[in-house]
Amino acid sequence: MTAQDPASIHSLLDAGDLDAARAALSKVPRTEEAYAVVRVKLELYEGSLPPLAAIQQLVALMRKKPDFPGAKELYQEASNLSYQTRQSSPAHSHPPPPVTEDDEKD
Repeated sequence: MTAQDPASIHSLLDAGDLDAARAALSKVPRTEEAYAVVRVKLELYEGSLPPLAAIQQLVALMRKKPDFPGAKELYQEASNLSYQTRQSSPAHSHPPPPVTEDDEKD
């Protein structure tokens, strides 16, 4: 059986079929860069890759190739997941609220 294209593996992941996606990716060498985003996506969905680690991998990938298919979308998804799980991230840092005179009197 030949390897599926990355788009079909994305579809499996979006449908929640992690086992089929994992099986399809097992037929592709880890060095095959065209499958980098789907590998990160699978590991993120499985929980074996924390959101911040996924973000780091995606940033490194997008630095090499800014328009890498699916990277920006997965970056946004991982960033949102990171925020939802309360993991700190510079992408979600906010300055403290301004101090008012009333606050200083307390």
